[in-house]
Amino acid sequence: MDHIFNRSYVHADILGQQIIREKAVPWGKGFKYSLVVISAVIFCFLVFVWSRLEVVQVGYEISQSNKIYQERIRENQRLRVEVSSLRSPSRIEEMARKNLGFINPKQEQIFLIP
Repeated sequence: MDHIFNRSYVHADILGQQIIREKAVPWGKGFKYSLVVISAVIFCFLVFVWSRLEVVQVGYEISQSNKIYQERIRENQRLRVEVSSLRSPSRIEEMARKNLGFINPKQEQIFLIP
């Protein structure tokens, strides 16, 4: 289609003289202004869409981080319960008797130090 706008139209009048018309330019000042405005609107739209996508992606990352955080809190609570049960005196006494062969001392084995 560019060949239509790039060549001049040559016509001959009745006396045989050639009449040359100016090139037809479809994009004048109004077209260029419209093109700039449309380009600006498209650019703004793309920036808006990109920013919304970033917001959604960061939202998913925050959600995933919160999920991991809650899992860590539950694991911490479970481990605290386990530590407290392992440190209980009754459990330690039971393990000392069964595994190490400890027994309660007799009265004559107890010495009081002043």
